[in-house]
Amino acid sequence: MPTPRVFLLVRQTSIEAILGKPIAVTGLLGDHLVSAGAYTVCDADAPPDEVLGCNMLVMTTKAYELDKALRPFVEKARCPPILLLQNGMGAGEIARRAVGPNVAVYSSAMMIGMARQTPTSVVVTAQSSPILCDSHLGDTEKPLRDVLRVAEQGFVPMAHDPSIRKTISFKLLFNSCMNPTGALSGQTYGELLDNPDSRDFNVGLADETLAAYAQAFDYRPADSGQHYVEEVHSKIIFPRAQDHRSSMLQDLQAGRKTEIDFLNGAIILLADDAGLPSVRHESITQLIKACEASKAFSHQGHSSLEAR
Repeated sequence: MPTPRVFLLVRQTSIEAILGKPIAVTGLLGDHLVSAGAYTVCDADAPPDEVLGCNMLVMTTKAYELDKALRPFVEKARCPPILLLQNGMGAGEIARRAVGPNVAVYSSAMMIGMARQTPTSVVVTAQSSPILCDSHLGDTEKPLRDVLRVAEQGFVPMAHDPSIRKTISFKLLFNSCMNPTGALSGQTYGELLDNPDSRDFNVGLADETLAAYAQAFDYRPADSGQHYVEEVHSKIIFPRAQDHRSSMLQDLQAGRKTEIDFLNGAIILLADDAGLPSVRHESITQLIKACEASKAFSHQGHSSLEAR
């Protein structure tokens, strides 16, 4: 198989920091150096024709930035199939509204944690499964399968998952517990489970999520929040993710907007539609939004983290 051409679309303000430099990836997936010649840096606001005609557009922006990121492709009425690498629920629907019904849109579930240390260096701090991908909107699988064959040459494992809707729901159950509680407490994933107060709060979050899933999807991946945290959650975190810290914490420290509306906010909407309570999700969503609005949070001294 020939070596694929890779185009890296970045914001104009970041081009200088990345252009002509290798990208270093370290951590749980091993140590890798992607040479500067292995990819071509492009302005995300003005993608060249080669990008407009590529085999797959992989979107790594936050879900709330998808509309803006897809706008150059929509304006030129040329958009390749899209693979979304966002947390939570709702990104697929945003992309579909933006590009219309004739562009294939694929979603993913990523049980992998990374921290960006510099513009060209990333450490993998958690990984418990391949990046699982498929369309939950009914699109043909062929473009995705072609890209997954190419991905086999890389060091980040990826796989096709025909049950992607349930897999995304399972991942959201995990993220809606760990991301905001870790962001507010500053704890690692392992510390969140070892501490009885944060563990019990996560049990309550999981209880509300499981009840909403049962009503919305007839899907219940654990008998109760207690069962989920003690029997399911712990096996995901230990031994591959106990030292990982929430990416939401990194966002707050950098003064960025978080994905809370696509995580706990999505659970709140499901619970509301089912007439169920979501008190813990509502409370922690309000607290995260308060932190987003507080400049003081970004100056807290978690010196072991760098904003990604």
